[in-house]
Amino acid sequence: MDVEAEILDLRLRMQALEKSVRSDGEPSATVGSLAPDLIAVGGVHREMADDLEALGVEITGLRWQAKEYYTNGHSQVLKRLDDLHIGFHNIESKLDQLLKKDTA
Repeated sequence: MDVEAEILDLRLRMQALEKSVRSDGEPSATVGSLAPDLIAVGGVHREMADDLEALGVEITGLRWQAKEYYTNGHSQVLKRLDDLHIGFHNIESKLDQLLKKDTA
């Protein structure tokens, strides 16, 4: 059964339950026949709670993994930037040496 069919079935059951309760809040005689439906709704509620908890765990894991990837990537970029800075400094020093030789 797909999700849409389950939702429609639950909606119909809830409407039947609402109709079975009188306006003064007292349940009518048909509520006893809805006991299996109420148990099923409780089961679906527990399943949804479990699924939401599992989803929360998955999201937490993804956040942790994304933070690790960001940290590693950031440190690699900083290292490459430092390497480039050192390389430019070395090139600048070599150019200064060459220019001093040409003028001397």
